[in-house]
Amino acid sequence: MKQLRPANNRPGVSRRRFLQGASAAAAGLAVRLSPVLAFGSAEMMRLARAQSAIDVTAAPYGARGDGIANDRAAFQAAIEAAIAQRLPLWVPAPAAFYRIEMDGPNRQLDVNGDVTIVGEGRTNTLLRFSIPAPIVGQNYSAFYVHNGSNFQIADLRLEEDAHAVEYEFQALNYESGSDDHQCLIESVDVDGFTNVVFSSSSGTGDSLGELFLAIRGCDFKPFTRYCVALWTVEYGHKRLHVYDSHFHDNADSHLIYCHPQNSVHIENTRFDGATSWAIHFQGSAVAGNPEYQRIIGCWFGSRNSRGIITQDRADVVTQVEVRNCVFEGRPAIQIRSDIVIDGCYFTAPNDIARVQPFIGAYSNPPWRAVIRNCIFAPKGNSLPQIDFRNEDLDVTIENCQFYHQGSGVIMSLGVGAANRYTVRDCVFYNRPDNASQGISIEIDNGQALIDHCRFFGRAIGDRGLIVCASNDLGPSAEAFLQIDNCTFQNVSGGSLFHAYQPTANSWSGKIAGVNNRITRLESGKPLLTTDPATAVVFGRLAPVVAPAPLALIAAPTLLVESNYDSYEVQGSADVSNIHWWTADGLSNALFSGAITLTAAGALALVSGGNLRLAGGAARRDVAAGSSVRLTYDSSQGFWSEG
Repeated sequence: MKQLRPANNRPGVSRRRFLQGASAAAAGLAVRLSPVLAFGSAEMMRLARAQSAIDVTAAPYGARGDGIANDRAAFQAAIEAAIAQRLPLWVPAPAAFYRIEMDGPNRQLDVNGDVTIVGEGRTNTLLRFSIPAPIVGQNYSAFYVHNGSNFQIADLRLEEDAHAVEYEFQALNYESGSDDHQCLIESVDVDGFTNVVFSSSSGTGDSLGELFLAIRGCDFKPFTRYCVALWTVEYGHKRLHVYDSHFHDNADSHLIYCHPQNSVHIENTRFDGATSWAIHFQGSAVAGNPEYQRIIGCWFGSRNSRGIITQDRADVVTQVEVRNCVFEGRPAIQIRSDIVIDGCYFTAPNDIARVQPFIGAYSNPPWRAVIRNCIFAPKGNSLPQIDFRNEDLDVTIENCQFYHQGSGVIMSLGVGAANRYTVRDCVFYNRPDNASQGISIEIDNGQALIDHCRFFGRAIGDRGLIVCASNDLGPSAEAFLQIDNCTFQNVSGGSLFHAYQPTANSWSGKIAGVNNRITRLESGKPLLTTDPATAVVFGRLAPVVAPAPLALIAAPTLLVESNYDSYEVQGSADVSNIHWWTADGLSNALFSGAITLTAAGALALVSGGNLRLAGGAARRDVAAGSSVRLTYDSSQGFWSEG
C-alpha cells in the first residue's frame, strides 16, 4: 500500500493510518473543546479501514500533472469514483502541477458524497486553478461540497492564477442544506481565490443542517477577501474550529467573517495583514445563539488594520472569550457584546498615525466585560489604551498592568450614568522621563470603584492622573468615584485629580475613598484642580506654593495635598497649621475628614493655628517612622489628635 510522504521527508504514514489519525484526532478535539459528538462517524471509521485508494493519475482517470494538460475531468471522475467506492482519493506529487481549468458549464469540482482527498505534501502537491474564459458575475469554486457531504482534504496546495474581481472564485465552498456534515482541512496551503473557505446561508432545503468544519495546520492567503466566511440562515448553526494555522494578507475585508450564532474555537493561530478586521462577528438580524466563541493563544500581528470585533446583538446569551493572545496592533478588540479578556498582551509600534485604543466600546450596549491578567505596553502613543466611553456598560478590570509611553489617557471610562466600572489590583505606570502629560484614568460619568491599584510616575501638565470629565449628555447626580486602598508614588509635575468643567455639562459627582497612600508627591500643584479654575468644586484642596513633600516650606505650616487616610510626610518640620481643604470645600464632606501622618523623618506638631493637641499639649514630637492620627472638626475649624 502506498505511503503518504510529507514534504519534510520524514518517515511517511499510510493512507489507512492518516484516515484513522484524522478521524480520531478530530473526534478527540471535538469532545475536549465543545459539547458535541465526536468528529468521526461510523461511516468515517469504515472508510478508515480501507486497504486501497483511488489514484487520480491511474487509469481510467489519468491526471497528468505536467502543468499543461487540463486535469479537471480526471479529478472530477476520480472524486466520483472515490465516493462511489467509498475509498479515499490519492493525489501523488506531480511532475510540475495539476492544472485545473474551469470552462463553460464546468465551474467547480463537485463533491457530492463522503470522500477524503490526500496529497503527498503541501510543498510538492500543487493544484493550480484557472478560468480561461470567465463570465462576469459568475461564481466558481475549486471544490464545491454539497449538502451533507463529509469531506476531508489534506497535504495539498491550492492556487489560482486568475486574480480577478469581476467574479467570485471560492477555494472550498460548503453548501448549506438540511443535512449535517463534518469536514476537515489539514496541512493545506491556499494562495489566491476570492475566498478560501466559504459557506453561504442559502442552499438546499431549509439550510438548517450543521456544518462542523475543522481547520488544522493550514496557511490561507486569499487574493481578495476572506480566509473563512460563514453565513448562516436564521436559527441555523455552523461550527468552526481552527488550530495551528496562519491567515494573512487579504486585499479587502476580514480574514474571518462569521455570523454571530455560529460556534467558534480558534487556537494557536496567527493573523496578520488583514485589511479590515482579523475576526469579525456580524449579523444583527440573525436569530439563534452560539454554544461558544473562543479565541485562545493566538497572535495578531501589527499589519492587521484591526483585530477582533464581537457580535452586535443585545440578546445574545454567550460571551466571547479571548485568552492568552498577543496583539501587536490597534485597535485590538472592539466590544459589542459580553466578553472575557484574560491573560493577553497588548503592544504596538511607535506609529503616530495610528492612535486607536487597544480595547474599545464599539456599540450596542448594554453588555458586560471582564478584563483581567493583561499587560498593555505600547512602544509609542496608543491612547487611550482602553476606551469605554459608551452607555450602560458593566466593566471589571483586574490584575492588569498599563505602561504609558506617550501623552494622553491610559483608560477612558464613562458617558452614561448607568455605567458601572470596577478597576482592581492594577498598576498604572506613567514613564517619569516623559515630557508630555500622562493621564491614567479619565471618567466621564457613571460609577467607578478603583481598589488596590498603584499609580507610578507623572508627566508635565495641569491635568491630573485621574480626570473627572463630562460629555454632551451632561452631568449626573449618580456620577461617583470611589478610590480605596490605592498608592500614588513618585508623582510629579501636575495634580492627582482634575475636574474638567468647561460648560454646563460638567462633572458634578462625588469623589470618596479610604486607606489610600501618597509617597513622594513631587508636585507644586494642588491635589485637585479644575478647568476653568473658577469652577466651584466641593472638597477642593488648598494650592501648594512650593514642591511638597520633598521640599516642605518652613515651619510652622504643613501643606498636605492628600485626600487620603494615610499620608507619608517626607522631611522634618514644626507644624502648627495643616491646610487640606479650602473653606468652600469644608461645607461638604466630599473627602474623609481624618488622616494618619507617618513621619519619614522626625517632625513636631505644635499647638496653634488650626492645630489642637490632646490634653492641651503645646508640642508633640513624632519620631521617624512613627505616625499620628488627626481629625478635622469643621464646626470649630481645627485639627485635633484622635
